[in-house]
Amino acid sequence: MDRKTFTIILAVALIASFFLPFSAGVSAFDEVQSKNGDWQKYLLLIFPICGLLLLMGELNKGNYIVSRSLLVWLPLLTILYFIFIGPLIKGADFGSIFKYIGKGYGAGLWIAIVSSLVLAFYNPPAK
Repeated sequence: MDRKTFTIILAVALIASFFLPFSAGVSAFDEVQSKNGDWQKYLLLIFPICGLLLLMGELNKGNYIVSRSLLVWLPLLTILYFIFIGPLIKGADFGSIFKYIGKGYGAGLWIAIVSSLVLAFYNPPAK
């Protein structure tokens, strides 16, 4: 599979993950729209924005508005923030973070995790 097809598929997966349940049956879209929460909920917008910019860049013959390398690493950094850094800032102890990894994750979060990991670490050659 060439890089164009690969990037288009994973960009669509990032966009779709935003609208699927992230945790406790609530999608990231619903979480961003809710009145509850703090500024961190707006970090969830990174998934559809990066997905959309990657999709537009590939459909525009590889001419990206923002660097492709930034667009493939931002979703992974966001995932790492929500799984590790955010709970540490809120006062959770380090051991309990690993204890609860994977519990309560919805399909959208799993799709976002897998697609961001693959985007960040697998870079097929461009044709």
